[in-house]
Amino acid sequence: MLETKVRRNVVVKKSFAVLLIISLLISVLPAAAFAGEQPAGAITLEKAIEIAKGFFQIPKEYDQFDSSYEQNEFSDVWSLRWYPGKNNEGTYGEVNVRIDATTGEVAGYSYYSSKDYQGEISSLPKITKKEGEKIALDFIKKVAPSKADEIVLKPNQQIYYGAPVFHSYQFNRVINGIEYPANNINMEINGQTGEVRNFWVNWENLSAAPAKAKLSPSDAQKIFNDKFGIELRYFKPYSENRIPKQVKLIYEIVNPYQVNIDALTGEIIREEMFYPYFKEMYDMGGAGGAYPAESKLEPYEQKAVDELKDVISKEEALSIAEKAIDLPSTFKLRGAQLFRDWEFPELKIWSFNWNVEEKDHYGWASVEVDAKTGKVLAFDFNEDYAKPVSEGQKTEQKPLVIKTREEAEKVVQNYLKENFPAVVDNLRPQQDFDYELRLKFGDAPEKELPSYYFRYERVVDGIPFANNYVNATVNSYTGKLSNFRIRFLDVEFPQKDNVLDKAKFTEDFFAKNPMNLVYIKDRDRNLRLVYKLAPIESFRFDAVTGQKLGWNGEPLKEKANPEITDIQGHWAAKDIETLNELGMLTVNDGLFKPEAEISQAELMKMLVKINNGYLSDATEGNWYDPYYRRAKEMGLILEKEVNPTAAVTREEMAKFLTRMLIWDKVATLDIYKLNNYKDVDKISKGYLGYVAIASELELMTGDGSNWNPQTKVKKGEASVITVRFMKLEKNRVY
Repeated sequence: MLETKVRRNVVVKKSFAVLLIISLLISVLPAAAFAGEQPAGAITLEKAIEIAKGFFQIPKEYDQFDSSYEQNEFSDVWSLRWYPGKNNEGTYGEVNVRIDATTGEVAGYSYYSSKDYQGEISSLPKITKKEGEKIALDFIKKVAPSKADEIVLKPNQQIYYGAPVFHSYQFNRVINGIEYPANNINMEINGQTGEVRNFWVNWENLSAAPAKAKLSPSDAQKIFNDKFGIELRYFKPYSENRIPKQVKLIYEIVNPYQVNIDALTGEIIREEMFYPYFKEMYDMGGAGGAYPAESKLEPYEQKAVDELKDVISKEEALSIAEKAIDLPSTFKLRGAQLFRDWEFPELKIWSFNWNVEEKDHYGWASVEVDAKTGKVLAFDFNEDYAKPVSEGQKTEQKPLVIKTREEAEKVVQNYLKENFPAVVDNLRPQQDFDYELRLKFGDAPEKELPSYYFRYERVVDGIPFANNYVNATVNSYTGKLSNFRIRFLDVEFPQKDNVLDKAKFTEDFFAKNPMNLVYIKDRDRNLRLVYKLAPIESFRFDAVTGQKLGWNGEPLKEKANPEITDIQGHWAAKDIETLNELGMLTVNDGLFKPEAEISQAELMKMLVKINNGYLSDATEGNWYDPYYRRAKEMGLILEKEVNPTAAVTREEMAKFLTRMLIWDKVATLDIYKLNNYKDVDKISKGYLGYVAIASELELMTGDGSNWNPQTKVKKGEASVITVRFMKLEKNRVY
């Protein structure tokens, strides 16, 4: 009998922790904590402790306790915490419970214990996501019954990172049949035990009279078209491999989170907060590095060196940079770098940075210079202006040189005309409807600001191109630019005569993504019934094909795992469905083809995603590239073994499974025997250990007489074997 003991240290990534922190900040701001003062709520501290201990068992080793009371405009809450004291050193964990001081209901609960990450844990949860859903609902009914009938579960495509598995759920509040997403309940359940580990309530004490929309969805869509609209734009995709990509024509909704149309009046509403509608990140950063100079270079290395032959020297670039911002002599150069621009890899940039640190005086500066043309592409200059008058008692502030936005914009325009005359007539201010609303309500004063910020985007033949832009900040005290950045490159723009009709595209968009009728809070914290855009992964679409695009310009695949239509009645159907729910299978047009031979690439995806659920198919190059990269890092496959399209034999699958458990060096020792099968002699040289281990662990068994090492593995069979492997409980120490 072969005995294998495996110990692994696994770092479990848990997105719920981040959500918990965000929820905490939202729920207690503004808040006041009262020490030694009895809160106004009906529930005393003593009663809160009784309620908490009535619902949750506190481990006896958690013999220390503290509490706090939080009051905000929405609720009064007791926060209770149990944790191990000095008498239980070496014990890690804590229990946190939040009790609503008015209603006595549980407003939050979290239990961290290192025991969750130790012992016999399989990669496949014993509790399914669907089973966990019932546990979550039953828990809410028990600890917060008044909310149980006022919530709706929001589907999510959860990413699993291997054992232990925790299922997460979000329930949005429903008021008079309409969602109010800012109020919600978030939960996390241990997939091995079914125990609730995190429970967090974001809930306001409010009531709302039933509201009925006066505007129809089509009315809201017309207002959207008039005020916002889907715009035809040029777009330069981001390149992860730093190879320049061609500009695309796209249809885009630029600021989708700003679309809040009052369902009663048609007014555009400024929302108090954007959760859970997130603005896609537009300001992406990147860094480059200096190029090496080797004596014996490969062709691709030589190409990089050759590209540097036409760049200006560091000294020349530095001279240009110093003049760009009239740098004071007190500033000292701290660093210089030559790199490729992240967005335009064909653009090489010299970057310099300075700073000054003296008593009562500080400042910093940076400049970017086009390494080919010598043009200043960006600069940032900041220096303190408040100077001590006497012994640091008082400060004297310089008077404002710039007092209006119009005056500040003239500074920007004059700089552009002097330094970049060709771009002036090809720029337009980037529309920010949110800023316009703030101006309307007096939240963004127009006069006497310490600085004014401007952002312009390039316009080519009437079509905006946001990747070419000018950002500028004018310091009102100096009357000069303190920050400037330009990207305005000569690139090839596609023809626009083959794009989809805008009106038809807009109609189709709303047919697939109807506007949502929800409650939000406006800037005055009043509850408003509004139409919002349905939250989707991207509001950027190929203007020729209509496909949804990511930052890399590639079509985005739907995150929902596809329904498999060809496994009904198949003997492996249950295990196939299990793996599909976890996003581990390759399914095309609903077909899995369980009786087809599995390819090496398909198997790599299945095995790698056991502990790397965040990986997904590549949208550039080969779909399987991410899985092979990780498989090599794991030692799952060697470079010489890579053959993506090859059918996998049983002995090869045994090898890959065994490598997930132990080293090759152990599996290839000459110590293994396999006397149960007649065809042992058909096992390839060096594979006996792999086959023996897979057989003894009952991951792969033969037909009673033969093990069939050279037989090709079918997809259905591979699914069953993979589920067996995931159920294999592996001893883990953390």
